[in-house]
Amino acid sequence: MRNSCIGKSDFKTLEDTIDKAYYDRMHKKLQTPYAKKIIKIRSRTVEPVLGTLINFLNMKRVNTRGIKQATKHVLMAALCYNLKKYMKFKVNKVITITETLSLNNKTAYYCFKETIYGVIKAFLSGIYLLTIIICRKITRAPMASN
Repeated sequence: MRNSCIGKSDFKTLEDTIDKAYYDRMHKKLQTPYAKKIIKIRSRTVEPVLGTLINFLNMKRVNTRGIKQATKHVLMAALCYNLKKYMKFKVNKVITITETLSLNNKTAYYCFKETIYGVIKAFLSGIYLLTIIICRKITRAPMASN
């Protein structure tokens, strides 16, 4: 095993970079309770959004030329992310209104509930599909030179 680690040499040398003092200082800052709290908040709010944008909304690479086109690409991806989030969102007011109907007639309650959810979902999915179509047209548009 020793030969696989160090080869023909008798010892292995470890070297530090010239910026080791900066790394050590930053590591020390990150060990404070305040920094740990901030890291937890960031991992709960920002990181999932970035992961979704990169993995599912084609943000690994921006295939446009120029700042204006790249900005459009990022804004459209963010819009798609937000619309997708809104489509999963359930409105509590609709549930509250329909619960009063459930006292009188359960079938009317379920029918009304499904109708409201269907209308909201159809509206949001139409906007979502329109956004995807616009996004594809923007990314396939002729490249403008800046």
